[in-house]
Amino acid sequence: MIITNDEILLRSKCEDVLPDEVGEIISKLEYELNNANRLGKSGIGLAAPQIGILKKAAIIRCDNYNIDLVNCNIEKFFDQIKIPQEGCLSFPTKLVDTMRYQEVYVVNNLIYPHSFICTGISAIACQHEIDHFNGKLFFDYSIKRKLKPNELCYCGSFLKFKKCCGKIS
Repeated sequence: MIITNDEILLRSKCEDVLPDEVGEIISKLEYELNNANRLGKSGIGLAAPQIGILKKAAIIRCDNYNIDLVNCNIEKFFDQIKIPQEGCLSFPTKLVDTMRYQEVYVVNNLIYPHSFICTGISAIACQHEIDHFNGKLFFDYSIKRKLKPNELCYCGSFLKFKKCCGKIS
């Protein structure tokens, strides 16, 4: 089951996946992503911490390609771009405008290919899923603009800014 709205758990740092764990974790991720899509949640990627496994593994399933990410990181980023309404299966009611990169160079992948370049939506998905390995969440990259108190909050909560992120502590 996909963990939702548990920011504390989803900010946990993950451990490396051992070679003999890869197949089982990828299978669990496939099952949960397929199940979410059957339920109409429309996701293209899922990371192990989103299903309660604090390991550095994730999958991306988009159109005609499959990407498995295991123990990897992104070494180079190219061409920053604004992404309108990025979302996450773990925060189903939040959509946030973020800043991401259109092209990334992924290295040290435990499985083949060991390094590769992703562009477009796959680059954005790689950034999103690898961030889960390090306890970072998509709204950490949100583009904040000055909002009036009665405008809807930028975090996607559907609350007015003054009742959400604009609260004075």
